Amino acid sequence: MKVGIIGLPSSGKTTVFNAISGGNAEVHSFSGASSAEPNMAVVPVPDDRQEWLKGLYKPKKTAYATVELVDVSGVIPGQAKTEGFSPQMLTNLRQVDALVHVVRAFTDPAITHPSGAVNPLNDAELLELEFIIADLGVVEKRLAKLDAEIQKKKGPDKSLLEAEKDLLVQFQKDLSDEKPLRQKTLTEEELKLIRGYTFLSQKPLLVVANVDEADIPKGADAVPGLEKWCSDRGMPLIAFCAKTEMEIAQLDEAERAEFLSALGIEEPSRDKLIKAAYQLLMLIAFFTVGEDEVKAWTITRGTIAQEAARKIHSDIARGFIRAEVCAYDTLKQHGTWNGAKDKGQVRLEGKEYKVQDGDCINYRFAV
Repeated sequence: MKVGIIGLPSSGKTTVFNAISGGNAEVHSFSGASSAEPNMAVVPVPDDRQEWLKGLYKPKKTAYATVELVDVSGVIPGQAKTEGFSPQMLTNLRQVDALVHVVRAFTDPAITHPSGAVNPLNDAELLELEFIIADLGVVEKRLAKLDAEIQKKKGPDKSLLEAEKDLLVQFQKDLSDEKPLRQKTLTEEELKLIRGYTFLSQKPLLVVANVDEADIPKGADAVPGLEKWCSDRGMPLIAFCAKTEMEIAQLDEAERAEFLSALGIEEPSRDKLIKAAYQLLMLIAFFTVGEDEVKAWTITRGTIAQEAARKIHSDIARGFIRAEVCAYDTLKQHGTWNGAKDKGQVRLEGKEYKVQDGDCINYRFAV
C-alpha cells in the first residue's frame, strides 16, 4: 500500500510523516511549484497477531506487511488554477493508493497560517477544491480533443471513445458543481475507460486533524465542524498531535509506552493511521507461517484463495490445488497448527474461497 501525505503549507504534514515513520525529515513549508524531492519512507504494519505467530513458530525470518509513505510539497490555495501542480507532485500523487490530508487544528503563533487564521473546515474545503479544479482541467482538455478522434475511428474503437466522452461529460458536470469524483459510483466498464487518468479527487481520502497537545483526549471531537464535514462525505477522520507524536516516535522503544500513557494516548499515531488506511481501502491481512518464515500479506477484502496465492508467487496460483486454512483466533485457541487440525479446525478450501482477515494459509500446489 502506498499513501500520499498532502496538506496546505504549515499544516504539519511533514511532522505527521515523521510521527508515522519515526523519521527526522526537515520540517518546513515548501510550495507545490517547487522541485523539492518528496520525503519517502517504508513503515512496517504493526499487527499483534503476527507477533503471536512469531512467538509460536520462532521463524528464521519475520516479514511484515509495509506501507510506503510519500510526503509531497504543500499545496498553495489557488495553485491548481494559476500555475498548476508541478509535474513531480502530480506523478507522485497519481501513483498512490490513497491520500492522507493533514488539516491544521493546532495554534502556534510562531507558525503563520497561510490565510492568517486556523480554520480546519475551511482548509479541508480548500484542498478538496484544488483537486477538483485540477481534475476539471484534465477533463476539459481531453474533451476538446475527443470529437476529432471520434471522427477518425470506426466500429468498436469509435464506440469506446464515444463512451469515454459521455463519461467525461458527466465528470465535467460533477466537477463544475464542486463534487469530487470519489463520490461517483462507477461500473467496471466505466473504470476501464478512465484507467489511465488517475484523477486526484477520485483517490480515497483520509483526513488527519493535527490538534494541540491539550486536545489529545478529545480526539476528533476537538474539530466538530471538520468531523461533520468528513462524516457527510463518508471520509474517515482521525486526530492526533503530530508534534508530540513525532517526539515520542523518536524516543527509545522502552520509553515510548511511558510517555504515551502519561499523555492519555491509547494508540500511537502510526497504528491509528495505518488501521484507518486499511479500512478505507478495504484491505485485510493473511499469513503464511512456518519455521522458516512468518509473513503477512495484504490483499483486498473479498479476494479469492487463488488470487491471494498470486501475491506469494504466480507459480502457486497457476498450480493451485487446495488451501489449508486455519483462522488466527482458532490457531491461538488451540495453541498449535496440529492442535487445531486434531480438532478439525484446519479446513481445505478451493480456488474460489474468499480469504478472511487473519487467515493462516498453507497452499498446496503443483507446477
